[in-house]
Amino acid sequence: GVVGVIVGDHVHASFNAVKRCASHTQNAVESAVQLRKALQGSRIEVCIGVSTGMAYCGPLGCAELMSVGMIGPCAVAASVLQEFGRAEGYRVVCNAAVYTDVSYAYNMRIVLGVVEVCGRREMVYELLEMPADKS
Repeated sequence: GVVGVIVGDHVHASFNAVKRCASHTQNAVESAVQLRKALQGSRIEVCIGVSTGMAYCGPLGCAELMSVGMIGPCAVAASVLQEFGRAEGYRVVCNAAVYTDVSYAYNMRIVLGVVEVCGRREMVYELLEMPADKS
């Protein structure tokens, strides 16, 4: 993945922007799991929102103030999911598209909540962080 934006305590990362990656959703979820593991035992609490879909990733701004940014429904969805998860006490939350892509590999559960993203209602799923035993 590539970190595109850091604003205060928010970090936006993309797993398919710089170089096409068929397993970008899996990589994003695995990064969320690894970040949570790395922070275990610390006093740092994080909530991670994971979304997959269309977004513009690239340079934003003008010559005097240029940065790399991510905008579009996918970026908005990740932010909305993160805010929802933090307010409700979840650690890693995702939308249905992510659930569809990775539920075969991870234990996930539906959260009794729906968020509105760019005029659409999205069901929220929680990643339980333990890889699913699918054997």
